[in-house]
This record gives sequence, structure tokens and C-alpha cells, in this order.
Amino acid sequence: MIQWATTKLAEFQHLAQLGVSAMAVVMVISVWAKTKAFVPTIGALIFGAVLTWGVFHSDVLQQKVNQEFQSMPAPRVLIHRAA
Repeated sequence: MIQWATTKLAEFQHLAQLGVSAMAVVMVISVWAKTKAFVPTIGALIFGAVLTWGVFHSDVLQQKVNQEFQSMPAPRVLIHRAA
């Protein structure tokens, strides 16, 4: 059962990556079709590339966030008593 769930989760992750990549391409094409301008198209291309990179490297981003939280000092709680 666990193996089946792991396989289905991996399939869904690949499907999500494919969907984000396709939407990035559609976004760039639609920006070009609407504006016919170079700068907005390059902006859409860069945004789509960063978004696609983030989706494909979510495990790297998760490790970086975990490292950042682990390196933070523990929060201190101060309780003041009324005199």
C-alpha cells in the first residue's frame, strides 16, 4: 500500500511539473501575442523559467528552508509579572 501511494505521488509530481512547464510556455506565447513587444515577453520568459525551476527543484528549496529554520536560535518567552 505504501509503495503504491509513493508511486502515485511521484506520478502526480511529474504531472504537476509538466503542467507548470506547459503553463509557462502558454504564458510566454500569450504575452507575445497580446503585446508584440520584446521586454514584456522577456519578462514573462524569465518569470516562467524561475517558476519552472522552482517546481523542478522544490526538494532543494525545502532543504534550504529547513536549514535556515534549524540554524535559528530558539525563541525565548518573557513573562512579566504585575507588581
